[in-house]
Amino acid sequence: MTLSRRTLVAGTAISVLFSASAFAADTSAVAAAIDKAVQDAIAAGESPGLQVAVYKDGAPVLVKGYGSANLELNVPVNNDSIFRIGSVTKQFTAAALLKLEEEGKLSLDDKLSKYYPDFPRAADVTLKQMLHHTSGIHSYTDDPSFLQEAGLKRTTDEWVAHFAKMPKTQDFEPGTGWTYSNTAYFILGGVIEKAEKKPLATVLQDRFFGPLGLTHTALDDESVILPGRVAGYDGTGPHQFKNAAFISMTVPGAAGAMRSSANDLARWNAALFGGKVLKPASFKAMITPGKLNNGQNSTTAVKDRPADMPPFEYGYALFMGDVDGHQRIGHGGGIFGFNTSLNEFPKDRLTVSVIANGIGKDVGAGKIADRIERIALGLPPKE
Repeated sequence: MTLSRRTLVAGTAISVLFSASAFAADTSAVAAAIDKAVQDAIAAGESPGLQVAVYKDGAPVLVKGYGSANLELNVPVNNDSIFRIGSVTKQFTAAALLKLEEEGKLSLDDKLSKYYPDFPRAADVTLKQMLHHTSGIHSYTDDPSFLQEAGLKRTTDEWVAHFAKMPKTQDFEPGTGWTYSNTAYFILGGVIEKAEKKPLATVLQDRFFGPLGLTHTALDDESVILPGRVAGYDGTGPHQFKNAAFISMTVPGAAGAMRSSANDLARWNAALFGGKVLKPASFKAMITPGKLNNGQNSTTAVKDRPADMPPFEYGYALFMGDVDGHQRIGHGGGIFGFNTSLNEFPKDRLTVSVIANGIGKDVGAGKIADRIERIALGLPPKE
């Protein structure tokens, strides 16, 4: 759940470059090139299994599962396999808050103290700052106790009360910096529950998953026997996998507890970017870069920013940048045993959704998604 620059690795055996016009003329060739790149990634041990969904102009180019859903049982990944998606959950949380604001049930300018008056600095922090990662609220996933407590099952309010008592609760004055905060998004899930007087899982199901027909998508519950559930693995290198540690899904909550499939996520993007989820003003707010108190774009103040990190902006649970001049809007997700990349290229009308059941050193969805994106955009492999 931390920021790092993606390493772009050239896919082997990709010898044909596709222009935008070539894409339209020969989708099957693009699909074949993507398919080969993903098969090569599985063969190279970059993840036990993968799901890929690529859409162009609203039509599927490739929707396919690869590799193993369970190494011990030798079960293959298919299009109905269900993965945990980590922080991609955050954009559903953000969309739910925007829907509630549209209906007058809350305002993103509300202070956190309206919902959690006892949380440190709650009177100084707005919901909007929490969405933009400018609240300064310290991320519980950076606390030394996180791994020891990951298996505990608590209610949302119990976790919020626990976070409020951690040794460090604030990284900087609200509105003066940018630091990725899982705590902020977790608490926003509690805000949704209080505004709706319903569990977050019910809110998301009733507002998004059900109406949009996202049948493989839900806020996860590890106690549920779920057909098609994929096993997650931690990787220390190619082909070096071990079973991921247990984590209660009450721990990530609104910050990262959802499960889904690559195709469901691609269909979510189609609805979100196609105006079927939010009113135009709300969606515009979602993809507008956050601002600091001094008026600067929020990500100019990224803490510990690596010197080689490319420029980016952050809206509400969406990163905004580009790939060689092609606008890219999306988010990644990492949680014990799983890694997700969901990106939209609005001007190219391209969606790339990749989920891996492996995460770690040289393992996961990010680099594979990068290769797929470059193929689909007609760009050469990048060393």
